[in-house]
Amino acid sequence: MKNLLKSTLVVAVAVGLSACGNDDYVAPVEPTIPTTLDLTGSIVKGSLISAKVQIYRASDTAFTTPLTTDPVDVQTDDKGDYTATVVDASGNAIVGSLVVNITTDDDTEMRCDAAVACADGTLRGNLIPTSEIAGLSLSTITLATVDASGASVPIDADANTFTTMATDAVLAQVTANPNIKIDTLGASGFAALQKNASVVVGTLLGVDLSTTSVFDIKIVDSTDTDAFTAAATDAGNGASLTNTLTLINSSFAAITGEAGSTISDTINSYVQKVAVVSATAAVAIANEEDVTAALAGNAVAQAAFAAVTGFQTEISDNVAKTKAAVEEKTGIIVSDVVPTIIADDVLSGIVLDDVPLDSITGATGGTSS
Repeated sequence: MKNLLKSTLVVAVAVGLSACGNDDYVAPVEPTIPTTLDLTGSIVKGSLISAKVQIYRASDTAFTTPLTTDPVDVQTDDKGDYTATVVDASGNAIVGSLVVNITTDDDTEMRCDAAVACADGTLRGNLIPTSEIAGLSLSTITLATVDASGASVPIDADANTFTTMATDAVLAQVTANPNIKIDTLGASGFAALQKNASVVVGTLLGVDLSTTSVFDIKIVDSTDTDAFTAAATDAGNGASLTNTLTLINSSFAAITGEAGSTISDTINSYVQKVAVVSATAAVAIANEEDVTAALAGNAVAQAAFAAVTGFQTEISDNVAKTKAAVEEKTGIIVSDVVPTIIADDVLSGIVLDDVPLDSITGATGGTSS
């Protein structure tokens, strides 16, 4: 038995030495474990059903290279909600500013959430024909972070007309200040951008958003009585503002566009004009110039401002009508009134916070599709 053990040991050592001396030997490679980031949210301009959801680095402003997600084709469900997981095949932490972009496709539907009927005649609560919402685009900007263990922190990122306009206003500030590196900007700088954007958009609609961020307010489909009530309850002391923003968001589907235009055309046009005004305001404020003078000196921006404020009376009327419909269904009294007129110099007194140029910790993962 001793000889057998000794022989076995000699063979084992010989084999081991042979392997060590073999130039063809390749050590096993540990497989890379992909990192993931979970995102959920609701898409509301009326609930947007079967809409396409894609996620981009915030610096990819042309939306050319979406990040890889699981599932690959993310769509909203019959309530306008979505769930997506961003995947980084290299295993890098997924951190930094991301934009969630939502577009309609051939099977997308939208619930009419106007007071009585939407601009195409679809009655409140009914589904608007796909042809009326073709080309509609909504977005929101969010910040991906990791916890102390390095694991991604799940994100809840809703999108609506307010977050869309505010996202444009965030990116306008980045363009106006080359020192801001949006992909790696830290939490305090990112929060300042969101708050400033909220102030600009709120001011254009006659709503004071100076103490909050529109990205933190739960805007819902006003036809969903349970969701409206829950959002108001969860908002606590901020219920009045939450309700008002939901009603304004509802009003956009009923505003009158140019002859032959669809609901999508009108909403996109309004949002794009707000983006022009926001960009002009951001540059003026960055250069310590008067915003009203900057608008007056820019024909395109001046026309955009006139168009935006020109809709205000109709938006205010629509809000009042939807307010009555919601109060009747929910019993919740919506106290805020949206002004019918926006003054020409409304942006002159606007004050924006300085944006801290802190950097986020970790690599900015997220594999491009």
